[in-house]
Amino acid sequence: MRTVKVTRGILKAVLVVTALVYPGFMGMMSAAGWLYNVREGNYEAIFRSFSGWMIGGGVLVLAAVVLVMAGGVGKRWRWSAAAAVLAAAGGAACMSALYRFIAYADAHFSAIDGTMQPVSELYRDRLLPILLPAALAVGIAVWQIFDAESREWRIREKRERDARENAPAPKIVDD
Repeated sequence: MRTVKVTRGILKAVLVVTALVYPGFMGMMSAAGWLYNVREGNYEAIFRSFSGWMIGGGVLVLAAVVLVMAGGVGKRWRWSAAAAVLAAAGGAACMSALYRFIAYADAHFSAIDGTMQPVSELYRDRLLPILLPAALAVGIAVWQIFDAESREWRIREKRERDARENAPAPKIVDD
């Protein structure tokens, strides 16, 4: 039991760090750069859409991390269920923006000065790791949902609810 808690604690620490680095910093800064270049007239307006999806997905992943950390087992297992949905949606939104950006960059941009590394490859390397905290959040959330303590709490709640529903009705008339 102790090793399970230690393992979950280590995974949560890795989750927080990777979430702050990838969707929290890399995703948001990339999206901010795209928005800046649109405003300056360097990029087309489609980059607003890429930015919106990247920022929205990053916010969803970060919200999922908060719910995973605050949720846990027992009574708050529903927070973990919400976290799994938010993390999956956020990761999908970020990857959708990245896919559309890479397709656009391959068709319209050349390599970066000096290194001759394609722009799409650079952004793929920077933003693909957003999948790590999204997948970790989903995994930890599912783990917390099906944890023994959460299952016992749900079973106990169901028994108490069934006992209340099946309790005999109070007498209306005294005999």
